[in-house]
Amino acid sequence: MNKEINYTSEIEQVCLKNGKHKIWKFVEKNDFSYTTDILKNRVCDFNWLSISKDGKITVKGSYKDGYAWDGCTPKMNLFHITWGNFDGKLKRFGKGNYKPYTYYASMVHDVLYQYKRCAPITRKEADRIFYNMLKESGFMWTPVFYLGVRAFGWWFCGWKYKTTKEVEDGLKDEAEK
Repeated sequence: MNKEINYTSEIEQVCLKNGKHKIWKFVEKNDFSYTTDILKNRVCDFNWLSISKDGKITVKGSYKDGYAWDGCTPKMNLFHITWGNFDGKLKRFGKGNYKPYTYYASMVHDVLYQYKRCAPITRKEADRIFYNMLKESGFMWTPVFYLGVRAFGWWFCGWKYKTTKEVEDGLKDEAEK
């Protein structure tokens, strides 16, 4: 059940299933990790995302030119202005590391949503991790943003499937191979 899965670039393309052109607001060129009990005993390894059996999620910003995402969705570009959800004021996450409150939570949430077809995670779990990270950052709008992803995440990102049982069955199938 804890068997590590390494995916080829062909499968990676199926996982990502690139769609329409998006607005990328942020680019992270360093790897970022966040550990959660929600994903314990789930393992996968992709170009931009890895999950280890201790529940550590790593967004691989060091891959290629960095990991790019749009912050908190939805966003659109109109008259050279980006319109949509705000990402919060700047917060100090470490010495010289000033980022919007939602920066890391939205990055992890976006990469989990991008790999929704292949990563061993449900939408509810991805949204819960988003909530936990926002709360840990001290973001005052955490409940509102969480309700937003719970209510509209399926619509904006097409994640209408994959139950916890389906994730567990997929892990069992991989372990039996």
